[in-house]
Amino acid sequence: MYNYLSRQDRYGDNSYKDQGTLTEWRPGMKAQRKKKSGGNIYIPFPGRVEKIFKKTGDVNLYRLKTANPISYSPGQFFMVSLWGVGEVPISIASLQERKDTIEFCIRKAGFVTGAIHSLKEDETLWLRGPYGNGFSTDSVRGRDVVVVAGGIGIVPLRPIIQWLIKNRTDVKSVTLLCGSRTPDDVVFADEVEEWRKGGIKVVVTVDRGRSGWTGNVGLVTTLWPEARVDYKESVAFICGPEIMIRAAMQDLFFFGMPDESIVTTLEAHMKCGIGKCGHCYASEKYVCSDGPVFTFKEIKEFALLEGYKRSFPFGSAPLS
Repeated sequence: MYNYLSRQDRYGDNSYKDQGTLTEWRPGMKAQRKKKSGGNIYIPFPGRVEKIFKKTGDVNLYRLKTANPISYSPGQFFMVSLWGVGEVPISIASLQERKDTIEFCIRKAGFVTGAIHSLKEDETLWLRGPYGNGFSTDSVRGRDVVVVAGGIGIVPLRPIIQWLIKNRTDVKSVTLLCGSRTPDDVVFADEVEEWRKGGIKVVVTVDRGRSGWTGNVGLVTTLWPEARVDYKESVAFICGPEIMIRAAMQDLFFFGMPDESIVTTLEAHMKCGIGKCGHCYASEKYVCSDGPVFTFKEIKEFALLEGYKRSFPFGSAPLS
């Protein structure tokens, strides 16, 4: 997610280069669903890089403009490709404001994302999607909302943060607990003040401070008291490294937050994005099509994360 990383990106395996860029289409395969923006969901369409924003030393935000209108929701993702290089799943990083514009925030982490980082403005990325279920906002109305982000996991949460600002009067309070490795790794540090002006309480912590840093140092899960909410009546959106997701969900469970109110988005190795290749299949679920957004209730029921076993009631099963 956020950066979903393909095998090529994870391990630098570029032996696939001679096999072509796109996933092979085999006659007889049926589309899982129709793409909202029209056209064939298996064929990528171009997006012109309108603007590139440097967010951290290894993270860029790309604003793309498409020739035709597209429709997408917070929490969904696109398969993003470069001709002759490869394709990776990348989370949407923006709330839809215009029908022909979308933003992706991409960390340089491997072969494909490294090639994307070499792009310049007015060059082209190719997109398939949107895919996945996305976040539901129905359950947040009239409730306190806690957003928990770790590292690059802030990226798929940015659209929901933007939605909460836009619909601030529909919810009680909004608290963002954000953790990063260092102060220089806070991906949207330049937007924090804007979010605060939009009515969101933002609390940042880092693993390692630096000279002059006066903020929090420590795990993001040490920031729970900052939210000042009744967790039993609140909703949480979580994204980050798997170990952080597990720790956050465990804490919220013990705080009494209902399972269906704890929402996360999962990362998985995937190729097709539509539940056909099977790479992201886990315990009766395809992360790409059934997810990538899941509630804690689903995490436990289908044992989608290591440590959550269906044979044990949660609370008695070991998490490590």
